[in-house]
Amino acid sequence: MNILFASDPHILEQDLEEINLIFSELLELKEKYKIDKLIIPGDSFDRINPTSKELDCLSAFLKKINIPIILVAANSHESSTHEDSVINHFGILKDTITVVKEYQDENKLFVGHFILKQSSKNYGGTIDLQTLKQFRWIILGHGHDFEMIKPNGVQLGSVRFISFGEDSNNPKRVAICTDYDSDKPKWEFLTLLSPYPMISLDLGKNSEIAPIKDPTEAKIVQPACSSVKIGTINDPIVQLLAKLDALAPKTKVRIIYKDYESYRQFLPLIGKYKSKFTIFKDKKEFIISTDCNKDREKEIVNLSELLNSWLEKNQIPEEIKKVLRKEIK
Repeated sequence: MNILFASDPHILEQDLEEINLIFSELLELKEKYKIDKLIIPGDSFDRINPTSKELDCLSAFLKKINIPIILVAANSHESSTHEDSVINHFGILKDTITVVKEYQDENKLFVGHFILKQSSKNYGGTIDLQTLKQFRWIILGHGHDFEMIKPNGVQLGSVRFISFGEDSNNPKRVAICTDYDSDKPKWEFLTLLSPYPMISLDLGKNSEIAPIKDPTEAKIVQPACSSVKIGTINDPIVQLLAKLDALAPKTKVRIIYKDYESYRQFLPLIGKYKSKFTIFKDKKEFIISTDCNKDREKEIVNLSELLNSWLEKNQIPEEIKKVLRKEIK
């Protein structure tokens, strides 16, 4: 038996183009490796009440792959309670689809949806790998970054980039186990080719954008509607523009503004890139106050109030106030 493991697609309507490309790649892997069973270790959907198009997306894929399927109903995005999950309906529709909270094959294989305590990105992990030591292989969803945890644990990671907290240098993978029933099964962790790339870029203090070695690499045109004065070739904004212009349109991009002045200068250019990329977001680190008392760091702060206070304190021009307040809403 050959088994394919693909985790955390987080199906969302606005991302169906990318997800369908990934599902098409999984179908190709099914044919190439003569896959007999598919296991999805949770978070097929991104919410407990998926839309009709999101339901259709998973249904069409499961129909096309047409092999026995194990769906882990995660206790996160796709379950309202431990027992109740929209995933349960897929088990009702076809007897070759089995829905479980965790999958166990005697002492050979364990598949679940949680973070191990030993994971390098342990956000809430409470289960120790030692508690599963009776299993030969442990494949887990939930953690979006691929990680092998010795001696026998794997945080498989999501099949696509979901959030900017993920390691953009860690490619998305699936696992394939061939000759699963034999004495010497073969495991492969294959890098997927279809997920859209994701990148975060800093702008401002301590920016880490590499200098442009060849000025011909940065063909920057002064926008007609912009008051920004393009500086020398090593100016951080010029470097950022060159980087953004070189990226493929399918890239998911986030700009991290380190200071207000960099944000103010880049603001007139944002529109071009919002229309270019699949996702274009920003993070305004300069809004967070740096002179807060350390004893208050854990307090919950109303972001809107914090922004208004910062705007007034720094005497920000009215037109920029409007933009920032609109984004907070």
